[in-house]
Amino acid sequence: MMLPTVLLCATLVAMLWFLKGDLLGYRRTKRLPDTASRQKTYRLWIAKAVIAFVLPAAAGLALLERLDALIMIPSEFDDLRMLLPRFEGDSRAFVLGMMGGGALAGLAIGAFLATRRNGRMLKPIGNVGSLLPRNRAEIANAAAMAITAGIAEELAFRLFLPLLLALISGSAIVAFCLSLALFGAMHRYQGWAGVIATMVVGALLTAIYVMTASLWLAMLVHALIDLNGLVIRPIVAGAWRVSSSSASRS
Repeated sequence: MMLPTVLLCATLVAMLWFLKGDLLGYRRTKRLPDTASRQKTYRLWIAKAVIAFVLPAAAGLALLERLDALIMIPSEFDDLRMLLPRFEGDSRAFVLGMMGGGALAGLAIGAFLATRRNGRMLKPIGNVGSLLPRNRAEIANAAAMAITAGIAEELAFRLFLPLLLALISGSAIVAFCLSLALFGAMHRYQGWAGVIATMVVGALLTAIYVMTASLWLAMLVHALIDLNGLVIRPIVAGAWRVSSSSASRS
């Protein structure tokens, strides 16, 4: 029990470090007028996400000798899995395909709904307007950030953190509830509307992971959701037509 506790403390410290930097980075982004500085902030977020989420999870799973959890859902989650439908065996591939197709369809529908009839982009949920890219170069960086978030945050909040909490508490239900609360708290910079929306999405991603036993599907859905908000919506709103050079001149 000592090792999971030590790893949990180290993981929480890493997340606190990321949260502090995330808040400062978001405030800095709101004040940055030039696109070069905004692109640098996107890249800095990606690097910090890898340091705060991916590296602790990878190292921790290795120390626990549980790297197999990347492809097989841990048995510690069985008490939660018993409460939800399971899609295994022959039905698993079909369900994975349906969910993947549904995620892609949702991405297309989200792009269609991203604008009003008069062409103005609908206001996103939460205080995230300053994060939205404004030109082609920023869109490329935002796309990389969305994909990184899908991988790093699912690895941390859907697998590693719940596993540590389940090992310590003996309950997957408690573990996932605490992880979900922390997942919402990490998005506090978006305001309370953003926190609530994040927790709803986190609950959906948890259900996808637990029911299908596929962390990679949860990563895919998470990345598609973020791509919709950070890439598709700005493209529909016209950001793709703005080059970085023209943005710098303006």
